[in-house]
Amino acid sequence: MSKLDRFLVSQGFLDLFPSMSGLILHRNISDHRPILLKETQVDYGPTPFRLFHSWLLEDDFISVLEDSWNNDVVHSHNPMIILKNKLKNLKHRLKSWSSGKKQLHNQERKHLQDSLFDIDFRLDQGVGLTDDILNRSKIARDLDDMNKKDSIDLAQKAKVKWAIEGDENSKFFHGIVNKKRRYLAIKGILKDGEWIDNPTRVKAEFYHHFSNRFSQPDWTRVPLAEHFPRCLSEDLSCDLEAEVNSDEIKKAVWECGSDKSPGPDGFTFEFFKKYWSIVGNDVILAVKEFFSSGFIPNGCNPSFIALIPKVLDAKHLNDFRPISLVGCQYKIIGKILASRLSNVMDEIISQEQSAFVKGRQIMDGPIILNEVISWFKSKKDQSLLFKVDFQKAFDSVRWDHLDDIIGKFGFGHKWRGWIKGCLSSSKASVLVNGSPTDEFTFHRGLRQGDPL
Repeated sequence: MSKLDRFLVSQGFLDLFPSMSGLILHRNISDHRPILLKETQVDYGPTPFRLFHSWLLEDDFISVLEDSWNNDVVHSHNPMIILKNKLKNLKHRLKSWSSGKKQLHNQERKHLQDSLFDIDFRLDQGVGLTDDILNRSKIARDLDDMNKKDSIDLAQKAKVKWAIEGDENSKFFHGIVNKKRRYLAIKGILKDGEWIDNPTRVKAEFYHHFSNRFSQPDWTRVPLAEHFPRCLSEDLSCDLEAEVNSDEIKKAVWECGSDKSPGPDGFTFEFFKKYWSIVGNDVILAVKEFFSSGFIPNGCNPSFIALIPKVLDAKHLNDFRPISLVGCQYKIIGKILASRLSNVMDEIISQEQSAFVKGRQIMDGPIILNEVISWFKSKKDQSLLFKVDFQKAFDSVRWDHLDDIIGKFGFGHKWRGWIKGCLSSSKASVLVNGSPTDEFTFHRGLRQGDPL
């Protein structure tokens, strides 16, 4: 690689020129100049629906929402299934609506650009009309409004927040999005010495890998016999199982991030917050149904497993960390349970536990360790230190063992039933380059990305 090639790569050439994304650098052997060739695009299949926040700025969006939410027929008596089907019907409506809107916007943009070109040409020739200046200002504002909506979509994809609202740096957003896509792109996997790059086989390998990881345990565990020294009091246990009210549900919705990556339903919490007056009652009824029955119907607790590379140039199945993108309906339930649980954690977690507890810092452990080592050195005394880690700790948790533990901590039957309902209803499909695999059921493990 020449100095010029190394310079272009080191300076992030493709990031600086987002319009050239999807291109790769090669050298022209004859004249030693770098040239750009098209990168081969591989189709991994259809990508799931996703709501973009720019749609919420359209004047007719609310009419589409109200018409679908109030008029589409839903055959069910279970509020959770009703909410799921209403979101599903709205999703189908928004797909066709957004497709038509995009085509209309492209035509309108072209018309505005042509009109702007004609006005500038007349002004340059000195034959401008009386209203040309006013018309030019209006056309420029309309184009700015359209560009602003594009910037909102790019900012949502890039997941970059600005200190000043309204800052529009589309080039920067393009660079972030393209860089993220290249980093997360899976070009193939290496298994048993064989390089697999066929999309169907790659998706099948990821499906079998993660479905086996979360399969039913094939060994018998030893039940817990001892009593735990720290347990919940009966009053705290009853408080955890108190009836869920509408204010608690609404608070959980508003505590969820507005622009987090959506789950299989495709909707963000920005949508629920903005149109709570329309959809709020159905959300409340669905959440209350779970806390009443302790059961989540089939299809109401799906998730996507997003693959995050642990290393650069990940090529093995174990090189990816599975992060679950759960649906909004379950995320509200998990948020409520997590909020209640956080209020009693101090009662059951020892003071030596420094991580995963509100008000305590994960860095407390290393700081204390450094102090202990310094103390032994100053005393010139010997010490033995050892570190214990669990391989795939999240993915290997047995549900029967977890239920046994929370029972020993003094949690009530209703709370344990809620936890069982959340775990046993969970299903997932793996996102490979944005396209989901077939769905499989969890039989163990905890989903990383679950609020609970």
